[in-house]
This record gives sequence, structure tokens and C-alpha cells, in this order.
Amino acid sequence: MSPLMPRIGRLGLLLTALTLLSACGGGGDDTTVLPTSISPSDTDASDAARLELKYLLDLSNDTLPGVLAGQNTGHGDQILNSSGTVGYAPLLDTLATETGERPAVVGLDYEYDRIFTPEQLANANQALIAHWQAGGLVTINWSPNNPWWNDESDLENDYGGGDLTRTEKGDMSLVDLADLVDDSSDVYTVWRRKLDRIATALQELQEAGVVVLWRPMQEMNGNWFWWGISTQSSTSGCQAYKRLWRDMFGYFTQQKGLHNLLWVYSPNRDPLTSAESDGIASVSWCYPGADYVDVVAGTVYDDSLAIDDYQSYLQFGKPLGMGEYGPDLEGAATLAGSFDTRLYASVLADYPAIAYWVSWHDWYNEDGTRVHQALVSNQNVTELLQDSAVLTQSEVDMSAATLE
Repeated sequence: MSPLMPRIGRLGLLLTALTLLSACGGGGDDTTVLPTSISPSDTDASDAARLELKYLLDLSNDTLPGVLAGQNTGHGDQILNSSGTVGYAPLLDTLATETGERPAVVGLDYEYDRIFTPEQLANANQALIAHWQAGGLVTINWSPNNPWWNDESDLENDYGGGDLTRTEKGDMSLVDLADLVDDSSDVYTVWRRKLDRIATALQELQEAGVVVLWRPMQEMNGNWFWWGISTQSSTSGCQAYKRLWRDMFGYFTQQKGLHNLLWVYSPNRDPLTSAESDGIASVSWCYPGADYVDVVAGTVYDDSLAIDDYQSYLQFGKPLGMGEYGPDLEGAATLAGSFDTRLYASVLADYPAIAYWVSWHDWYNEDGTRVHQALVSNQNVTELLQDSAVLTQSEVDMSAATLE
């Protein structure tokens, strides 16, 4: 089947399969600690979101075989770029031309590089909707600019940038995550303005029937983002982040009526040495709680692709993914674009509960060197996407969720 072939009667298939799932329950042998059935954290989640969650769980339990390949495409309306290091066309369409396949999961960050206007996000959504309607899945990351450093009052002239997500790029003395959920604070209004802008974009996807793997404010157990360990003591706990997550969850689901989201908790890896303990906490440190999370998807950049925290991820009892997954960011293979992508298939065979992974896009360092993370810019990608264990856009079939 062509990767661009539309899914005929998709809603009918979703509803039929969901009815069968409700009647028959979950299925398959549980070869891990994961459950065989699961309910969304949002009790009013759409039928499509419920079915996608069950599909991911069946993949995690190996009730369904394979792992979904994914590719991030940049930030905001960069997904519309026709060439370069980011964009749907250079990263996924080129793969289709070269290999006959597109990755199953398309990823996009709604911010980071700049604060995108509602119009820019609406334009970006058209590419996400097209990928969904062609049979693929959608994951959206949100790396918000620091609301203390940019209040979004003039996006035409002051639209921020990636530096505004980082802790070393400004005065962090005023940053207090508790203020973001305190309606008596000035920054509360700024934060709600940000949430409203993002909710509008997510609402557009909901109206188009798109389910979103929603991955906000990732790597919270590290010290490089303003929402991470630098503003909370690793010894006293991560209560402020948890409250922030739960507040966003309630605001989006209850007040904004967003029921197309599957909430993805995405920590960085555990510290590898005691010297890292001040800058990286454990993967469970900021876990908001089972009632507020649907999927756990960590971050690993290592030439071996080893997932050292795999057993820790299993303990959450949720479907698993890898939100960012690729070779060492500073390694020789990354700089040369010589990473053997076939390793994704062979290594993930040792981690059967991983339902999907997302390879990041490329970018240029300040010294002009290029970081090659995209599948298309590395080696043997045809063999990878044609591997029977790797699921591409044309092979996504949520109606095949295993039944008892």
C-alpha cells in the first residue's frame, strides 16, 4: 500500500474495534509488568484516543508485533520547509522517495525555536492532519520559552528563541514554578496566555479527528531547561513540576475540552555517575502520577542505543516509547552522518515493550558542524524501514489491536 493512500472509513474502523475491545477486554500474554488493559488518564478521552492507547499497549505487550518508527520534523511551521534540516518534505517525503516508506509517527515541537503565532501553528497543523489522514500517528512536543523572559505580548517583534528555554541564557532568579499556578501572581496570566495559544492549535487537531501523543516540558529531571532541576531541589522533590503538569492537564481537558490527547511523560535518562547527581535526577523524580500520564517515553542519545532505564520505565505500568532516540550528540557518527540506522531494529528487539521511537531532526552547531540525527541523513535507512519488525506509516493498523 502506498504511504500516501488515505485510510478509508478510518472512524468506522476505530469505533468498531473500540466496541470489540470494550466487550472483550484486553488480550495477549503479559510478558512484562505491563497490564493487558488500560484506561486513558482523561476519563472523557475520545474513542480514537482510547483505541490508540490500546494499540500502543498491545505493541508494548508484544500482543501486536513490531515497533513504530518516528521522525521529528522541527518546530512550529518549520514542518512546511521544502528543504534543509527540518520539514516534512526533506525528512519524510525524501524517505518515501528513497525507500518507499515513511515513518509511522511524525513529530513536531510547538515552540522552542521561537514562540509561534496561532496562524503559524494552524499552518503547521495541516501537515500533521495530512499525515494522520494518510494512516500515521502524531506526537507533539512542547518546549515553552521562559514566561518570565517573554510574556508573549508582542509576538510580531519579540518572538523569543531556543535560548529562552535554557537555564544559562538569562536571569533565573525570578523563576518559581509555583507562581505559574498561583492566580495572584503576574506570571500566572502570562502562562495562561501561553496555554490558550497552544490549546487553540490542539483544538484544531481535535476537530480534524487527530489523536496527539502530547509530550510537554520534557527532560524535567535535567538542569538545562527552565522547568527542570535548576528550579527545584533534587533532594526535596519535584512537587512544583507535578502541580504544573496536573494544572495543565486539568485546564486542557476540563476547561478547554481537549479529549484527543494522550499524555506522555518524558524524562531524561538517570544519572550515569555520582558526579551527575546535582544536574540529573532519576527518571521517576517528577512523575506526575498514574492518573495524569498515559505513556512513558524517555530520551537516549548514545551510539549503542542502550536504554539503561528500561526496567524503571516498565515499573510505571504504561505503554512505552522513546520520545527522543538516536546516536551520541557529539559522536563521530553523528557528525559524519554515518550512523547505521539498522541498529534501531536490532537493539529494540532487546526492549520489546517499546512501542515507538522518534528520531530527532538535524541541526547545525555554532562551529558550523552538522548534527545528523534524522533517519534520512544516516546510513542503511532503506533496510531499516523495510525491516519486518519496523512499522511504517503504511503499516499502522489500530483496528488490529489484539482481542481475547
